[in-house]
Amino acid sequence: MTEVRPALTNVAPVTTDDERDALARELLRLSLPELVDVLRRVLPAHAEHGTTMPSTLVLAEVSRPPGGDSSSAQPFIEAVAWPDRDYYDGDFGPNAANLEQGSCPDCGLEATSTAKLAFCPLCGTLCRLT
Repeated sequence: MTEVRPALTNVAPVTTDDERDALARELLRLSLPELVDVLRRVLPAHAEHGTTMPSTLVLAEVSRPPGGDSSSAQPFIEAVAWPDRDYYDGDFGPNAANLEQGSCPDCGLEATSTAKLAFCPLCGTLCRLT
């Protein structure tokens, strides 16, 4: 089960660099699955729905193949899918890192997650990752 940590202490409006630095220090205390869970609650709230091209903020993981000239290697970008916490009894899945990969069966977005069952951050479809 995941370690229980105290809630963030600074929940007032964050308007200065010092306040944002303090919030960042608090977020750095979180494990990767905990950080993903916090961002799952925040990023979708910044979606643009009323525009000609709707958009959604997502968390992504970017990697490059090892070796060779890094400037010419095409990066591989996967959106971080939100673990199905109901399936995992409120937990974040079995992995401490984004070890599961695949694509959304509805929108085709390439995704990664700490869990085999996770929701696409773009369309909300349940993805079965491997």
